[in-house]
Amino acid sequence: MCLTASSEFTYMESWLVMLLTTYNNNPSNGLAKTISFYLNKLLCHDDINFCGDKRCEYLAMQRFWHWHGAK
Repeated sequence: MCLTASSEFTYMESWLVMLLTTYNNNPSNGLAKTISFYLNKLLCHDDINFCGDKRCEYLAMQRFWHWHGAK
C-alpha cells in the first residue's frame, strides 16, 4: 500500500506512462534509455520508500529497460 505521494513523484509517474505509450508506438534504443533514466529517478525519490509494491515493480522494470536500452 502506498501513502500519499508528492506531486513531483506523481508527475514523474505520469511522465513514465507517456514514455511507455510512446515507446509502444515508436520503439527506439534512445527512448528505452530515457525510460530507464526515469525509472532510476523514481527509485531514488524519497517517496518510493512509502510504496513497497511499486518499488519492487519499478526495480523489475528498471532492469528490463536498462537491458533493452543497452541492446
